[in-house]
Amino acid sequence: MLVWSILIFSRSAQVLISAATTTEPAELVEILAGTRTADGESTSNGNTLPQIKRPFGFNDWAPMTTDVSGWWFLRDETSFLGMRCTHQPSPWMADYGTFTISPQVQEGFQQLSYSPQDSVFRPYRFSTTVLLDSKPNFLSKPQGVNFEFAPTSRAAVGRMTFPAGTNIGRLRVAVPAGEFEEHSSEIIGRSTVFSDSRPAKWTGLFFVLRTEPKASSSSCRELSCTLELFNPKGAVNFYVGTSFISKEQAEINLEREIGSKLVKDVAKEGKEEWNQLLRRIHVDALDHTQLRVFYTNLWKSSLFPRYLHEVDANGTEIHYSPYTGDVSHGKLVADSGFWDAYRTVYPLQSVINPENLGMQIDGWLNAYKEAEWLPQWPSPGQRESMVSTMGDVVLADAIAKQSWGVVTGFSSKIAYEAIRKDAFSEPSGSFGRQGLDEYIRYGYLSNYIEESVSRSQNYYVADAAIARAAAILGETEDSMILRARSLRYPSLFNNDTLFFQSREFEKHFNPLEWGGGFTEAGAWQYRFYVPHDVDGLKALYGGTLCKHIQEMFEFRSGESFLVGTYGRVIHEMKEMADMNDEFGLYAHSNQPVHDILWIAKRAGCDDVADRYLRKVLDKLYTLDGWCGDEDNGEMASWYVLSALGLFSLAGAKDEMIVGSPAFYSATVQLPGGKVLEVQTHNQSKGSVYVREVVWTPAGASPQRVYNNTVRYTELMKGGKLSFVMAATPKSFGMVRNEQLEVRMPSEENH
Repeated sequence: MLVWSILIFSRSAQVLISAATTTEPAELVEILAGTRTADGESTSNGNTLPQIKRPFGFNDWAPMTTDVSGWWFLRDETSFLGMRCTHQPSPWMADYGTFTISPQVQEGFQQLSYSPQDSVFRPYRFSTTVLLDSKPNFLSKPQGVNFEFAPTSRAAVGRMTFPAGTNIGRLRVAVPAGEFEEHSSEIIGRSTVFSDSRPAKWTGLFFVLRTEPKASSSSCRELSCTLELFNPKGAVNFYVGTSFISKEQAEINLEREIGSKLVKDVAKEGKEEWNQLLRRIHVDALDHTQLRVFYTNLWKSSLFPRYLHEVDANGTEIHYSPYTGDVSHGKLVADSGFWDAYRTVYPLQSVINPENLGMQIDGWLNAYKEAEWLPQWPSPGQRESMVSTMGDVVLADAIAKQSWGVVTGFSSKIAYEAIRKDAFSEPSGSFGRQGLDEYIRYGYLSNYIEESVSRSQNYYVADAAIARAAAILGETEDSMILRARSLRYPSLFNNDTLFFQSREFEKHFNPLEWGGGFTEAGAWQYRFYVPHDVDGLKALYGGTLCKHIQEMFEFRSGESFLVGTYGRVIHEMKEMADMNDEFGLYAHSNQPVHDILWIAKRAGCDDVADRYLRKVLDKLYTLDGWCGDEDNGEMASWYVLSALGLFSLAGAKDEMIVGSPAFYSATVQLPGGKVLEVQTHNQSKGSVYVREVVWTPAGASPQRVYNNTVRYTELMKGGKLSFVMAATPKSFGMVRNEQLEVRMPSEENH
């Protein structure tokens, strides 16, 4: 039998480990991770911005270093075009409601520069010296303005210290499109910037900007306005409030969130807000780098979706609706692509912050009521991007977790109405499911519909989640219909090739070919995409599923892809090819494969799953960034869940898969003061294989975990998951009743 002494190891024993840990996680976050360098165009290491903001905040802020649309911050560029207020969730979606703030000493536009290496980038604060001459004489010391900045959600405060002897200090605000009202001591403006798909009655972002001491005068020229201060001695503080509703609401937001606070006060508040969120998970990491990577990913998972509601003078939550153009009551969220985020962002929130998840769902339901459909990629309103209605999985999962007493704060009735409409109503414009009638009639989409195989597979996944939610709500007939639909995926499985293909089963099918029936991938990347019915997937393969998953990782060839209907090499193809030597055709740089290793765990393919889960965590997540686009926290959330050794494969199902955790131990703070502990034994970078898992519910006896599954509802009551790790997999002679030596943590050799 297994040595059960592991069960009585207390957390106090863990202090003997020379683990890396922290009480100030916000200080470890690398917010430059994933940002582009000047030569970084052929592949993506995140395509992110150095977002300085509050968790899920209304505005993001970042230094602007170039005027290239979408990629306007380069981490090695020294030009400083101002501190940019941004709402850009991805360079592919572009920005809206943006403007910049910068110090000046000359009249008109002055070229500025800064040193990114000598600047302070924190999740809650930015500070630098803005050099007033972009090309100073090497014999003279360049003059500079000490520039500090700290935001709240809808407002911000800054501090400028001009060089001694400055006659007139200036603060300039500029918009690419918009207008200003001219006042002597403040700037009131409006940014009407919007890249495409402009919402109804779009009025833009209103803002108000003032200084302390008060500006002596102001001057406006078309798309910029400057506040002037004569003989600015000492520090000049500036304050900015924003609103999508009105200039009056911008004033209210400024007064409520900043008032007369200084940069140091707002930065301190922001730091504590981030620390409180990041401290929801305390980890004892193998080394300091792993600790930093973890908290960088936990931070990145907490940026989107963005809350867009505001609080009026009466304390009522209101928001501008991009769907109707009206001001409506309640919360609103935006800037989250469900095709990406459904897999990990919302399941992670349901574990570490279910209260916040309930508020997000409430915001999505307001979007549904105003648009009359659940949006698929709102930024801030519906954008026609990506495929399928994967928000159905998010809402169905929330309905289930509300019925289990974990997630609260929204109407299950309205949530079900929204996802049922996707499942049963013909699409309208960019909303709903393309080809729904054909899918219902035949059980799949024909290749006359773009990306038909991927769309069909997504519909199966969504219908499975809605079916479970329907059963919970007593909608029995809906549940039976949708469950039956979700199980029709074998109609696209070719028993000869063992791949999912378009129903015509092409004669010249090549699984390396991208496009055609597939979204941003090929048949290999969608080969195992049945996360809602892993047992059925195993049956399709007749006992060879593990073999074929391993084959995917071991695939080595002169060609790892064919461009197919894309007609050109896109960056996702090149990123996969760059990883081929280590990961074969497993393209972790994009979302379609993110379920595969967890499907392998659920199917009992432990050896390949454990090995590659840890290899992905160790090799493909660094302080430099990610192996592909970090889409709205999806890739980061995958890391956080996987590093904890937990994952959710199927929406609205009371099941989580256990994997190969990456830490010595972790403690997750749950609602109601409950605690979930994850503890490993024999842990090291080489000990990646899980030999045994034991679950000890709070106040109850330990029990072995079989089939790599535990109930979500049990985890959320608190308890301890204990993993026994080994450097060799079970297939290396491990038998069920083998006695495995378990070393005390102090015996670990680091």
